[in-house]
Amino acid sequence: MSIRNELFALAARALEALPPLRIRRILIADPRPAPDREAEFGLLSFEDGSVGLYYAWLGESQSDMPERFDPADLRRRSPLELARYYLGNSDAERSVGLAAINAVTDAVYRAAGHELAAAPDSMGGMNLEPDDRLGMIGNFPSLVRRARERGVEVNVVERKQHMLGETSGVRITLDPGVLRDCNKIICTGATLLNDSLDEMLAYCADAELIALIGPTVGFFPDPVFARGIDIVGGTRIIDAEGAAERLETGKNFGDSAVRTVITPADYPGFNRLLENARAGAESR
Repeated sequence: MSIRNELFALAARALEALPPLRIRRILIADPRPAPDREAEFGLLSFEDGSVGLYYAWLGESQSDMPERFDPADLRRRSPLELARYYLGNSDAERSVGLAAINAVTDAVYRAAGHELAAAPDSMGGMNLEPDDRLGMIGNFPSLVRRARERGVEVNVVERKQHMLGETSGVRITLDPGVLRDCNKIICTGATLLNDSLDEMLAYCADAELIALIGPTVGFFPDPVFARGIDIVGGTRIIDAEGAAERLETGKNFGDSAVRTVITPADYPGFNRLLENARAGAESR
């Protein structure tokens, strides 16, 4: 089963178990990427304060989202309908669908009283040594800089042609084969939107540590742990209205969000979470 089908199936099971979730706000980003700007994100929130995000800088594949998706129309749909967009054939549809799945996941965490650990850094706690070879699936300029400060060589697999090139210790290429020579991997959550995660992981079989990182990574991590990912680093919104207002004015999350990290050792698993969420909902 593809990871898209797995994530949708988990969200569908969660929606069956939870009391009805009502959509409060949907923010469809109209991004204008620039080197001197922070990345932008779309947002979907429920009345209980749960929030899901999607990365909005994929490029042309998302450029028509403000015209295709009317937030008022989307709010009239059920959370299950919105989550089903993740099974669609376009990056735009998958963006809306994954935001819904992420919001459902956050709703389960809340109902279950499950607190996520705070990430120690933007790498999810991945330790880098000078003799490591770091592979990146998607370009994280700030993380590339941090790796180079530690003397680590970096190979980046990127789809955007204008980013390609090679400088001292850093190679940005279209060829995923470079990942085979890397012992540690950082993968962007955008691979869940452009449907490339399973393809990319096939090149990472020999890596000793793989981290999946980004604000888009807010879903139940069971399917990615089953695929050999060791660290899931995401962003949890703690102030839904504040986050939406900041995103609408082109700002970053600020104190409306916290970075989180999940590993297989500290994750109870979907079934236990759902049991706890159901019990928590029944006790209210």
